[in-house]
Amino acid sequence: MNVVKVVGGIFLAVGLAMLAGSIYLYSSQSKFLAIAKSTEGRVIDMSRQVSTDDDGTSYTYAAVVRFTDDNGTTHEFVNPNSSNPPSYSKGQTVPLLYAPDNPGNAFIDDFFGRWGVVVILGPMAAIFSLLGGALFFTQIYNARIRDWVRENGTPVTVDFLEVERDRSQAVNGRNPYRIVAQGKNPFNGKLEQFLSDAIWVDPTELMGNRKLRVFIDPNKPSRYSVDIDWLKEQIQD
Repeated sequence: MNVVKVVGGIFLAVGLAMLAGSIYLYSSQSKFLAIAKSTEGRVIDMSRQVSTDDDGTSYTYAAVVRFTDDNGTTHEFVNPNSSNPPSYSKGQTVPLLYAPDNPGNAFIDDFFGRWGVVVILGPMAAIFSLLGGALFFTQIYNARIRDWVRENGTPVTVDFLEVERDRSQAVNGRNPYRIVAQGKNPFNGKLEQFLSDAIWVDPTELMGNRKLRVFIDPNKPSRYSVDIDWLKEQIQD
């Protein structure tokens, strides 16, 4: 299984889901802003929000706001956004927006109140989508190139040299292995090293003094594919 491709696919799916969510939230918030009533309220208290993670316990503070709607009814709400230090102080007058048909749906009218979730979620969606797409489609492209070289390239027998860690890739802190083979490239006459695709199980014990096949593109001798299909079958067994 191509772990990088799977991880890339997961990142891409998550990124697209987050992107769809951010678009929905933007549309929903735009509709809300079009009908929202504006007024002023007073901060009557600060609500402490508790968050616990691996680094310990942290606290943020959200303003508790009281206001009166157009019908003269008094409402109180906890602002959805919290911070440390607090963004507002007790007794402060703040502008706010509320839904005319549901005054309990209200928030302090500042940039973060209007677009905070979208601003946070949007860039995260873009990062996940771009990173996942790059990993996923690069693996598909590389697989197609490998298949083409396997079908059209010239097979060359080379010697097994060693197994090394592929430090250019990492998944959950783990680096895969790759086989290093060495042999003469018939198209340029040079002794070269050939690297296999990533392998997520150490194949050292299965190698011995085995000879390996490398398929080399005759039109582009620097492009090749080390045949490790036999190794994958043994690992799966």
